[in-house]
Amino acid sequence: MGIYPSRFAHGLMFHRFYKSGNPSAGQGSLTEVEFEKILNYVGTERILQPAEWISRVKTHSLQKHHLCITFDDGLRSQFDVALPILEKYRLKAFWFVFSSVFNGEIDRNEVYNRFATTEFTSFEVFVEEFFQFYPVPDRVFQNNGYGHFTRSLREQFPFYTEKDIKFRFIRNKLLLRSDFEKVMDSMIETKGLSVSKIAEDLWLTNEHLQSLYENGHCIGLHSYDHPFTMADLPVEKQEEQYARNYKHISHATGGIVECMSHPLNSYSQDTIDILSKMGIICGFRSNMTQPIEKSINTHRLELAREDGVNFLKILP
Repeated sequence: MGIYPSRFAHGLMFHRFYKSGNPSAGQGSLTEVEFEKILNYVGTERILQPAEWISRVKTHSLQKHHLCITFDDGLRSQFDVALPILEKYRLKAFWFVFSSVFNGEIDRNEVYNRFATTEFTSFEVFVEEFFQFYPVPDRVFQNNGYGHFTRSLREQFPFYTEKDIKFRFIRNKLLLRSDFEKVMDSMIETKGLSVSKIAEDLWLTNEHLQSLYENGHCIGLHSYDHPFTMADLPVEKQEEQYARNYKHISHATGGIVECMSHPLNSYSQDTIDILSKMGIICGFRSNMTQPIEKSINTHRLELAREDGVNFLKILP
């Protein structure tokens, strides 16, 4: 049994990976060595396979020591770097994917992360250049809800720096997505690069999804094109996001879809209602914070998760 304490059942959330000895894959990225250390720290015998987790959600029989493994965003590095470690311990995981990238579209947010990682010495340096490229007056951060945004983000992701938060505030709250992308695309062009070149081999393919599904992993919803703030979309747009996502995954795997995770932890009661009507059994938040006016894990579509990056601070 691992030594990781747990007050309630929750998922372990992972995003980016890279092979040890190679350059980092960006903020929150882990090597296969770190991933394996985390699994041993929490105790592999406590990690439920997706089928058992879903069954226990249905029967309200999850115990506080139960854990599961989840991957967000359908990144190729998860398959190449993390999957071999899962196979070593005969573990299965939840893989939450958004569908646009499987249809030939490009998720620029992930491209921008790779750009910030490979072309700058640190994310902090990238943010400094971003604000040189797109100057923002200090008064912008003195109102416009910046204080509330900062408190909320720090509560959810304590490892974010002040520069991280300012960048995300501009990206998520002040700029239209199209305007943000124009700024970033211009930055990329000044480096003599292109979005399509940076995007090569970033994401899984439908063949990967089918292989994972056939080997006992669970493929779940994560929206169609990963909007920054799902909760702000009209109901019909949210319905479209998840209907297209569901259709893609069910077609790619040949199976039903029963699970999901909320992209960027953004959702509303409308979102919950939409997912419930679709027959989704369990859904995951992106942190261990309880939803407003609720206790942890009171709703099967708001289950807690711990970010894998946080384990790096507490591993023995």
